[in-house]
Amino acid sequence: MNIAFPDASTILDRRRPLQYQRDRRAFDEASDEASPVRKDKDKDSVAEKATISIINDNTFTRDCLSRCLGDAVSEFEIRAYESIREWQDAATKSAMPIILLCATGRQATETALHQGLDAILQTTADARVIVISDVEDPAGMVAALERGAKGYVPMSLDLDVTIGAVNLVNVGGTFIPASSLLSVRGASSPAAEVKPQRRASALLTERQLTVLENLRKGDPNKVIAHKLNMSECTVKVHVRNMMKKIQARNRTELVCMTSELFQSQ
Repeated sequence: MNIAFPDASTILDRRRPLQYQRDRRAFDEASDEASPVRKDKDKDSVAEKATISIINDNTFTRDCLSRCLGDAVSEFEIRAYESIREWQDAATKSAMPIILLCATGRQATETALHQGLDAILQTTADARVIVISDVEDPAGMVAALERGAKGYVPMSLDLDVTIGAVNLVNVGGTFIPASSLLSVRGASSPAAEVKPQRRASALLTERQLTVLENLRKGDPNKVIAHKLNMSECTVKVHVRNMMKKIQARNRTELVCMTSELFQSQ
């Protein structure tokens, strides 16, 4: 009779399921021991969730904004406060919070831009404040940024712009409407041109104004000298002095920069 004996590889194969079970039990035990650590880390990640604090004394507006932002930016924890004092008294504070400081009316906006911003930044120096107001004053927007705000959103803009401003500020940017920047630029450029015009009447003498009036007619120095009964050299001196006072680079620019002065007369 022939008896077949199993070889060594067959015995090992039969033992592998037992070894696998032992290894699996060891793995599960290690996983169970590590699971509380993972849970703690999950709790920490939830605790470190970025926050958006809405400060608005109008209950209806505050509640609407809170719900809209809660649906639109789920990665943030939305908190709402009636006043800066209530926000300051809140027990939980997060690192680098985003704060929407809302104000309606010019007086309330001025208060927010001065006392409000100062109070928030003194409480939390790394707070990123976005002012939301119905006052669309470009100078006030720039002043808000100069005082430490990270953004200014007029209430005439839609919610998507506010969400975009929040996302921009969250990554370290600064938001201000492009139209407001253009308004500031447009307001500053004419001012630089009008300034010499406003100063002209105060800087120029009566004789110089007479020379300038003839210069505007296109008369050459020789003709002006004959009309005003003065030498041609004196006319040149008057023109040169006027150019210096008005800060004009040539005769043509002198005429252009003083055109409004004569139109008003």
